[in-house]
Amino acid sequence: MIMEKKYIKIAISSLIISIVGVFGIDYFSHFLFSNPMETVPYFFAKAIVYFIFSIIFLSGFNLEKNEFIKVAVGGVVVASLWGMYYNVFPLLLDYYPFGISLRGLTFLGMGLFGTGFAFGTIHTLAFVGGYYSSKLVCHHPKSSKIKEEL
Repeated sequence: MIMEKKYIKIAISSLIISIVGVFGIDYFSHFLFSNPMETVPYFFAKAIVYFIFSIIFLSGFNLEKNEFIKVAVGGVVVASLWGMYYNVFPLLLDYYPFGISLRGLTFLGMGLFGTGFAFGTIHTLAFVGGYYSSKLVCHHPKSSKIKEEL
């Protein structure tokens, strides 16, 4: 019974991470700062990648010590995975599965490197922001006190 609750909590937390991170932070960053705006399939594909990565991340890491550092590194890893899938492989293989290639985007008029760096930072922040949003929803302070009392 306890194990089932853990898996349900991981699934819900992963869903929150992907929704808040991708459809909140990342979507509005693209909306406000990129030209042209990314496509809807791009955001759905990214949400799936973030959801799967979040399940692996939450299942595989003990976050009790050095939580912020581990979450930040997790954000860099998932942003890098997305960047590889969405930008590097398409450049090498000359296909673009969703949306617009990095060469076709600009972040506040920056060049290719600046745009890649800016979006990599935003994609990292999307994971970190999504994680801490899920923690607010799924880790209520009273539940910690209840655990201590038991």
